[in-house]
Amino acid sequence: MISKKFLWTSEIILIILFILWTYLVATNAALIHDFDNFFIDLFYQNHTQNLLAKVKFLTNIGGTFWTIVISVALVIILIVKKYYYAAIFLASNKLIVVTLNTIIKDLIRRPRPDHHHFVFESSLSYPSGHSSSALSLYIPLLIICWFVFKKISSRVIVSTLATLMIIIIGASRIYLGVHYPSDVFGGYLLALVVLILTILFMRSKNIFILDLKGIKQQGDDQ
Repeated sequence: MISKKFLWTSEIILIILFILWTYLVATNAALIHDFDNFFIDLFYQNHTQNLLAKVKFLTNIGGTFWTIVISVALVIILIVKKYYYAAIFLASNKLIVVTLNTIIKDLIRRPRPDHHHFVFESSLSYPSGHSSSALSLYIPLLIICWFVFKKISSRVIVSTLATLMIIIIGASRIYLGVHYPSDVFGGYLLALVVLILTILFMRSKNIFILDLKGIKQQGDDQ
């Protein structure tokens, strides 16, 4: 079981890590250059037409627009099914991440990589909106599905697909040349900070006792 103390400790560590990582990116630290060069060499290659078409399709699913569309559709379904708590959990994660990502991009103002871009992007680079959007959609959805689906096999399938989508979408941004790897990592960190903060804000002592059927206040005395 995951305690509230563990969640707060994880949240503090993630916040510190995100602030430190953002500072290193903003100051063009050598560590960031080494990190970026390593993963660019790993992912920015083999740009065949067939593979590019598949990667472009997958990266679009992780974009801010489509993850918002998917989130809205899921929130409506959850409300209709009277999973009000789950709807708020999903919507709040998405809204906070998109807002913070936009603000931080404008503050850091990191240009996109100067090598060839295989898709058009006009916004700034850090943090990766696709990466943070993907994680802010698929991990909350994964958590919700653990309560909705009772079969272990269904939970494993959803968990695997959600994890793969997050990794693939992040990697696709590097492969397409529109993000530095440090942008992707920063996007993941941002979304994780918001995810745990949302769980704590909803006063759940343990993510495995979320009351998805309603907004049941779970105080510290539980």
